[in-house]
Amino acid sequence: MRTGSFGQMPVSYWIDSTPETEFPALSGEVRVDVAVLGGGITGLTAATLLKEAGKTVALVEARRIVRGVTGYTTAKVTAGHGLIYDDLTQSFGERGARIYAHANQAAIEHIASWVEQRGISCDFERATNYVYSEEAKDVERMQREADAASRAGLPASFVREVPLPFDVQGAVALTGQAQFHPRKYLLPLAQALPGDGSHVLEQTRATGVSRGRPARVETPRGVVVADHVFLATHIPFLDRGLFFAKAHPHRSYAITAPIDPARAPEGMYINAGTPSRSIRTVRRDGEPLLLIGGDGHKPGEEPDTEQRYRNLETFMRDRFGIESEVTHRWSTQDYMSVDRVPYVGRLTRRAGNLYAATGFGKWGLTNGTVAALIVSDAILGRENEWAELFDAQRLKPRAAARRFTSENAKVAWRFFADRVRTDDSDRLARLQPGQGAVVRRGTELVAVSRDDAGELTGVSAICTHLRCVVAWNTAERSWDCPCHGARFLPDGSLIQWPATRDLEPKSLPD
Repeated sequence: MRTGSFGQMPVSYWIDSTPETEFPALSGEVRVDVAVLGGGITGLTAATLLKEAGKTVALVEARRIVRGVTGYTTAKVTAGHGLIYDDLTQSFGERGARIYAHANQAAIEHIASWVEQRGISCDFERATNYVYSEEAKDVERMQREADAASRAGLPASFVREVPLPFDVQGAVALTGQAQFHPRKYLLPLAQALPGDGSHVLEQTRATGVSRGRPARVETPRGVVVADHVFLATHIPFLDRGLFFAKAHPHRSYAITAPIDPARAPEGMYINAGTPSRSIRTVRRDGEPLLLIGGDGHKPGEEPDTEQRYRNLETFMRDRFGIESEVTHRWSTQDYMSVDRVPYVGRLTRRAGNLYAATGFGKWGLTNGTVAALIVSDAILGRENEWAELFDAQRLKPRAAARRFTSENAKVAWRFFADRVRTDDSDRLARLQPGQGAVVRRGTELVAVSRDDAGELTGVSAICTHLRCVVAWNTAERSWDCPCHGARFLPDGSLIQWPATRDLEPKSLPD
């Protein structure tokens, strides 16, 4: 569990129950066929596929592998992505919905095949996925969803009862799904990558990628020269392609606590409404933990992010009668595409050797695997039947125009409004340990936080991506950009794209 001057930070069960990795950092120049930037499920799957096809690969990770979004998931491996197939049918037609369903179900089977063929011990087990509601008003919508998912080729049905200890009005049941331990699945893949001209490079932050063949991936530690580059960084840090305008960040939370085995629910669950509630169990030393997730919001919108954890604890206590202490708690951030389908493919129409994947909509274990399969096929010159639907450069006005306009209008509002809403300098004296505030010093905005020892730290409040004003995240003790989701430690160190530079240190206001 990461510690520092701000004390112990939230950590996921997946990270806490697996060993740290110690792959080397880049030093100097490396020449490979493909550079894969990002060490989550998308990057590791693509790198493994490409190496097995005979390519030399450099997997480049800014920090440690499988400690980003993939390490902070709820670890459901399902094609049941909430109530999505009725919407996809309306936006992309029944053919589009079928392609999306087939791609994500194929991702489950791909993971299952690697688990079996490679003998990976990762707690993989088949489970039924349920999208449920306690509200009668949602029944008709769930029935439409079950019909749409069934027409898309999935084993879906509407059911009135589910194995939960509280009453529901109904649910969409999807059989043949799975759950697993993501780090136990991915770390063996990473261990098998180095050698024969391939590398896993940790603690190596990419800061730029040059155009041309070969491309040059610039980092503070050296250069990776590659014929192809895949940005599997959750959100591309290169502004080419304008993905930050087409995919918008959303934070979610999760907690675990011991549950009586007799009361542990079978299957995986997510509710149909808001606030979101995700439910599954995990095994710790043979004993079950109940995992509750959800209660999401856009970065910077919640002034008391600790309240989100309290909300999940209340739900766990009220619905499952659990009074035991929470063992783990964590939050994560994902990007939502404006039409609910991820963007996968070339970074721009003219960038023939640069690829990207983003907008997984909180379903990155299957969508990330789909993205890896699509991009690896493109690099290897193979046709992929899903590529057109997921095309990163697609333009679907009917599916996306309204949400694109709405989301970017909100970003524009935050850009200007947050420059007006700052705290007065007197508040600095009132800041408690673990708190932060943005204050004005003349024409300059300074983000000030107080650590557990009572010391104040000041950094620029202007995000280094597109100059929005950052907001303090109490639960994670970080500065988060409400516009496009970049995140920084209290000392300004970058911890999440799309920014590529740290926040500048600033002297404290008088």
